Amino acid sequence: MSRKKGPEPSLALEVAAALLVPAGAFGFVRVFSEVSSVLPLVGASLMSTALAVALRRLNVPLFVAFLVSLGGLALLMINRYAPGTATAGVVPNGETINELGLLLDDGLEQFRRRRAPVEAVPPFIAATMIGTWVMAFLTDWGAQRLRLAFEPVLPSSLLFIFSAVLGAGDRRLVSTLVFAATVVVWAVTQRAQHLSEQSTWLSSDKQRGPVGMAQRMAAVSVLALLAGTLIGPRLPGAGEEELYYWRNRTDPTRVVVSPFVEIGSRLVEQKDIDLFRVKADRPAYWRLAGLDTYDERGASWSTTLKFQATAGDLPGLAPTLGSTSVLRQEVEIQKLGTIWLPAAFAPAKVVEASDGVIWNEETASLAISDDKDRADDNSDGLVYAIESVIQRYTVDELNQASEFVPPEIQERFLTLPTTLSPQVASLALEITANATTRYEQSLALQNYFREFDYSLSLTRREGDPIEQFLRERVGFCQQFSGTFALMARSLGIPTRVAVGFTWGDPVEGEPGVYQVTGRHTHAWPEVWFEGLGWVAFEPTPGRGAPDAGYTGLQEQQDSLVQANFEQLPTTPTTQPPDTDTTIDPNFADELDDIGLGDLGGGAAGGSQRGYGPPWLAATATLAVAAYAAGMPLLFRIRRARRHRSATTAAAKIEAVWADTADDLQLRFGLVRRPSETRSEFADRISDDSRVSDRALSRLAKAVSVARYGSTEAAAAQLSTAEEAGAEVQGNVSRRTSRWQRWRLVSSPRRLLRMSERRVL
Repeated sequence: MSRKKGPEPSLALEVAAALLVPAGAFGFVRVFSEVSSVLPLVGASLMSTALAVALRRLNVPLFVAFLVSLGGLALLMINRYAPGTATAGVVPNGETINELGLLLDDGLEQFRRRRAPVEAVPPFIAATMIGTWVMAFLTDWGAQRLRLAFEPVLPSSLLFIFSAVLGAGDRRLVSTLVFAATVVVWAVTQRAQHLSEQSTWLSSDKQRGPVGMAQRMAAVSVLALLAGTLIGPRLPGAGEEELYYWRNRTDPTRVVVSPFVEIGSRLVEQKDIDLFRVKADRPAYWRLAGLDTYDERGASWSTTLKFQATAGDLPGLAPTLGSTSVLRQEVEIQKLGTIWLPAAFAPAKVVEASDGVIWNEETASLAISDDKDRADDNSDGLVYAIESVIQRYTVDELNQASEFVPPEIQERFLTLPTTLSPQVASLALEITANATTRYEQSLALQNYFREFDYSLSLTRREGDPIEQFLRERVGFCQQFSGTFALMARSLGIPTRVAVGFTWGDPVEGEPGVYQVTGRHTHAWPEVWFEGLGWVAFEPTPGRGAPDAGYTGLQEQQDSLVQANFEQLPTTPTTQPPDTDTTIDPNFADELDDIGLGDLGGGAAGGSQRGYGPPWLAATATLAVAAYAAGMPLLFRIRRARRHRSATTAAAKIEAVWADTADDLQLRFGLVRRPSETRSEFADRISDDSRVSDRALSRLAKAVSVARYGSTEAAAAQLSTAEEAGAEVQGNVSRRTSRWQRWRLVSSPRRLLRMSERRVL
């Protein structure tokens, strides 16, 4: 697929091309929280370029060079992210593929629920290293093998645009300057190289030659960069709101994804990051939402929430039985980094708020309104006061509650995956064999799981994650709550999974104030009781909700300051404050297995599943068909446009020569050298049996007359040129089959040559 070999590129041109992708990768300083995170990306791109240069100078064919480059990339990924797994450190095996597969799964999960700036977690670094490696190879191909002018900038531009779309506002100026400066260096160097090759007699001219041109272009570019840097941010309107906000903010109605998409990383990492403070008369679980849908394909719990603007009293289904009390909470969001607003269940009235609040009635969830005046699309910095109605259930009330389930509750909260193991449902029946009411069944399930151990250090995933959890009897809160919910549904008990936080650590010297951190992130099941509403249970060892005496548990949470937590018969995750918490590498993968790792949402009315394999296959088929038909059509359109734009006899003769030169290059790789006249080119290839040498010579003579002769002389040569061109093109066409012609015309190289400066 390589072009006919031309003059070797200069070292300056190779260096200029090699800097493009590192400059594009530097844009990821806006995505990662630490500047040093881009060093592996820059290193990967330089390694890829060095390998591509070596293979090119050894005259290795393009396809073979591409395979070797992929091999080098594989070795890099294996030794960096799956060390010690490959046979002889080189040949990947099942263990290697499994490790890299876990890395990929983790990366997809974290990409869905994180937003910039993010920590340089291994999946993100690995993905961007792969991207920069491939882009560096493509850049060297376009710049040095194909000798193109504009296209080599495209791979690095894709990296830069990708980082700009995903990145935060920080460091945008410096990243833009670095990328723009590198593009300028490439443009100046490439143009100078091209001029020196095309006009050798100008090479020694300091004013009109490559050196003078490069100096002028560099000076103008530097001035343009300085002007953009100094003047651009100060232009009128530069700091105004954008005309179109691509993140699609809408106010006041908002369709959002589930909360763990945004805050799940805190549960994984269990970090002591201050998220928010609550001032309340007594502690409670600070709830965000309830998840109703279990997706068997993705093994994930999700929900669909559509918010509406609200103020004051919150509408909802109030309990008709039992006693209640009102709990007032004053909340200050510190660094939650999401749109969600935690509150005790169930919120009943927004007393006051420093910003707009929106409400979802079905799951009793609060969120920040989508106000474009806010600097960030999250609730950080918001202060609000809210009143919640706390239900005080008794054992008698729960035992005597009706077991009637409204149709709308049945439809959403009794659905089970078709792949649920029969052993899971059988175990649920065994656990609840002696229970006679819904409450007793729920309590039996809760107490069964309380005999398990709580731990983040899990064994490698093997087979069905739910069966493995039940077999090993150790896990974390998502596994306990998710498995409880599926077992309860198998018994005909409507259940959902709630997500939020335990009450947090009391703040010394501030009575009634609780500091909630990342370690307090939690999930628990809620069971539907007719007339009473949703009732929380607690199957996770080491946890116990306040005001939940019906569960038979004391108040418990993961706390650095709560003394009785140290005495619980569980496997705690708490570490001393000065000790780093080591998370098992399989934990993020297990999070996805049990189903709370991918909590996607979408439009109201059902969970959004995205495009399945049939859609992907159909889309891919259509794309291939469009490409197969479109490239030959594009080739014909380009030729037709060339002839339509030729209005004089001389221009028409030039168009015939261009078509003929295209065919000779495309079919046989015959290209006129920069130093050759057209007649010299025709003489040089006259011995090639594939070419009608006499016809080509006549055509070359006609072009010379058209270019340098009078208008009348050009008109006299037009018919000769058209006949000679048709003869050469016909001979070329006869020597290639239809399949060969289609394959040559449809080659991706045709796309890359659209702006190529070629000698015709």
